[in-house]
Amino acid sequence: MIIVVSDVHLAERDDEQTKNDDAKFLDFLDYISTHQLANGGDLVLLGDIIDLWRRDFIKAMVESEPVIIRLMEMKDKIKIHYLAGNHDFHMLNMSKILKENSPFEVIRELHLTEGGKRFFFIHGYQLEVLANPYYKSMSAYETFAEGLCLAGDDTGNAADKLWASYEKSQAALEGLKRLPENIKGAIDSMFNAPEKRLKNARPLIDEIAVSRARSFYLGMDKDETLVFGHTHMPFPQVDNGAINTGSWNKKPCTEYKYLEIQNGVINPKSFR
Repeated sequence: MIIVVSDVHLAERDDEQTKNDDAKFLDFLDYISTHQLANGGDLVLLGDIIDLWRRDFIKAMVESEPVIIRLMEMKDKIKIHYLAGNHDFHMLNMSKILKENSPFEVIRELHLTEGGKRFFFIHGYQLEVLANPYYKSMSAYETFAEGLCLAGDDTGNAADKLWASYEKSQAALEGLKRLPENIKGAIDSMFNAPEKRLKNARPLIDEIAVSRARSFYLGMDKDETLVFGHTHMPFPQVDNGAINTGSWNKKPCTEYKYLEIQNGVINPKSFR
């Protein structure tokens, strides 16, 4: 059994809705621990689990502590796979620095087999980079994603402040061979809020995801089913070998969505 959940955005904002969503996720972890994964299995945290872009990094981690503790308790009987998303990309570097002291190994991609079927998991920001009309550099996107995680801005204006600092130093742009003409527009296209940034990009992201050429772009095998999140819009079912998990009640998704994979079959679910 594999349970997959993406785009929880823990500690995204300091408001009642976020606190309710975060509490619901803690209930969800308790539920799957005593139901689907009661006898073990795999829990795939598909990125953007903790939101380190819109909150001060340390504050967000402290507020997410109940979930982190619960996940660490679950590790004794459940295999937990944490994939880096764009909003929690710093978790990848934290894992490398802490090594054996890290609560989780954080990775970019994951291959699993269940019920004789093979699955390939990524957060999905990789598809957005491919769909970006300005600039298709994965390394540039990940550099800025890391920077936004560490911007330490609790006001919601981290992207603008981060751009101002990079504009002065150009440090994040060193070594790039070819830049878009409108570099500010390119960065804005990467770091606006999802509902604004992905509104126009989502159709192309989905088109790339369901294309058989995705194996060339993403480095996955042709017989693997692609499982991704990032856009917050769930697929109702597997479409040409790909499925989107949806999000944890984040716009434009209006439910607590997750996936259950049993006997090689993917079942989209909503937690209530």
